[in-house]
Amino acid sequence: MIVEYKLHRNSDGDKCIPSFIEDGGYYPSGNKLVGITVNDDSYIPSTLVELDKAALVTRYTTMSPVNGENTALTDAEIESEIDAFIAKDS
Repeated sequence: MIVEYKLHRNSDGDKCIPSFIEDGGYYPSGNKLVGITVNDDSYIPSTLVELDKAALVTRYTTMSPVNGENTALTDAEIESEIDAFIAKDS
């Protein structure tokens, strides 16, 4: 499941990715990040916001992504990158 989450504080007070996130740190927006939850019956908070493809495309588009030549990504390139990210959750 692809979700929006916030970093947690560990016992030392440092911010870290919560244990229910298997792969995270993507598409930051303020203090919220996107990640993929664990798939091993671990605790996953019911308050997490699940993101679908449209939400991910919108979020990424607002970040004004560019390619290696510092040129804005096209809509097709953005959609392709999001499809690749979603495929990681399979």
